[in-house]
Amino acid sequence: MISRFSSLALLLSIVLIGACGSAVANTPTATPLPTLIALETRLPTDTLQPTTVPTLPPTATPAATATPEPTATPEPTPSPEPITAPLAVPRGSVTTRPFAVMYDNHPNAYPQTGMDGAAIVFEALAEFGITRYMAIFIPGISPDMPVIGPVRSARPYYVEWAKGLRAVYVHAGGSPEGLLLAETSIELINMDALRSNASRYFYRTRDRSAPHNLYTNSENIAAFAAANDRPVEGLEEIGFTYSPEAPPEDRPAQQELRYFFIYREASVGWSYDPATNSYRYFRGNRPHVDAATGNQLQFKNVVVLEVPERPIPNDPKGRIEQDVIGEGQARIFRDGRMIEATWQKAAGYAQLYLVDANGNEIPLAPGSVWIAAIPDLANLTVEGGR
Repeated sequence: MISRFSSLALLLSIVLIGACGSAVANTPTATPLPTLIALETRLPTDTLQPTTVPTLPPTATPAATATPEPTATPEPTPSPEPITAPLAVPRGSVTTRPFAVMYDNHPNAYPQTGMDGAAIVFEALAEFGITRYMAIFIPGISPDMPVIGPVRSARPYYVEWAKGLRAVYVHAGGSPEGLLLAETSIELINMDALRSNASRYFYRTRDRSAPHNLYTNSENIAAFAAANDRPVEGLEEIGFTYSPEAPPEDRPAQQELRYFFIYREASVGWSYDPATNSYRYFRGNRPHVDAATGNQLQFKNVVVLEVPERPIPNDPKGRIEQDVIGEGQARIFRDGRMIEATWQKAAGYAQLYLVDANGNEIPLAPGSVWIAAIPDLANLTVEGGR
């Protein structure tokens, strides 16, 4: 029975398979559709994620600053009054070129005129024991002098002093070394009476014989300076420091000083006057007076420098050289007392300074200054004082 049903099932399966084969062979084959790719598989696997915008923390509101209490404005401390006096030259007070005038001191040139209006006078040897002066007149500090002279010749060490003062250097000829230095020094305006550009600013008098009768005045020097002016630097460095004068009760009754250059018999001297707190100048033992006023020369300060000197080899007129660049011993006389000091001048263009043992500048008495350069302080004698 089972065998009969199995045979029948097998027969039916053969018939069906044949029918299906005929159908597949006659039906056209359909074109397959393109395979759709899921959208999510077309995006790159490293797709950028949206950038997160950082959130800034909120700014803290600053605490209110307390308004400070107003500070009281302090009362200004009054500055000490500047020390001034007739013919005083406080450093920083010079605003135009000083006039540095070479004065004749030959016996036939005495008495001279105008030195009582000088703020500073230099006194030093020329030759054969005869001295010469260089008077410094400072416009605005010195009075206008209607007569200045007699004018005499240049020497190189005077030129070196004048260079530090940025001066109009006034002279009549000079030694070869002095003339060369005066003409080539950029610090100076050279006013030589023997040169054509300056001769008309001088005149000669009839009361004396040449060369001791050559004169000029403040107005003529100023006119020459204006006609030959050029820029100048360093005026603010010119001058001295000062301290108040000694009160009358602290002044000595007497002080005398004398010095000589080569010959003891040709000494000069100074006598202290406590009433005016100044020193009066003596030529030998006689008062040295001004020709115009008849007054004895007097200065608030007398400074004596020790300056070595030596003859210029083979000079036919016996001229000398002096070492005014450098430093050396000095003595300052003010208020009837003597102060030991050192003078310093670093270069021709530099100022002359007077300092103590610690290098501090020594203040002078307010007023005029006389500076004498002698070969040796052993030539100086002092009596009295304090």
